[in-house]
Amino acid sequence: MSADIEIVVGDVTDVEARVFARYHGEITGVVMRGTLRGPFCEKARTLPAEFEFRDFGDGHSGQVETIVPDPCMWTPEMPHLYQADVEARRGEQRIAEYHGTIGLRRLAPRRPVDFAPGTG
Repeated sequence: MSADIEIVVGDVTDVEARVFARYHGEITGVVMRGTLRGPFCEKARTLPAEFEFRDFGDGHSGQVETIVPDPCMWTPEMPHLYQADVEARRGEQRIAEYHGTIGLRRLAPRRPVDFAPGTG
């Protein structure tokens, strides 16, 4: 059932992280809701918080978003994780759900490719 919902990590900075949940299916009449909880780390004591996924569109877009203020980053040394629980409903019927963990990381900026003169 979870294959119909995808969790996507958007921009991640020291200030905030944006996390999206997308439903892949017919979105007519679909309402999504859920939470992201964390951070959890087996190597550190954490104070987990709960962040609600919200639809910032018309309420039936098939995508919801949550913003994590002051995120704890995942690293091999400190593997902070967040628990995502999201469901898609059409009326009273749950048509898809997702339950899993994610790590938040900043992606390194890409360096431009250097070309030697006459090679590119």
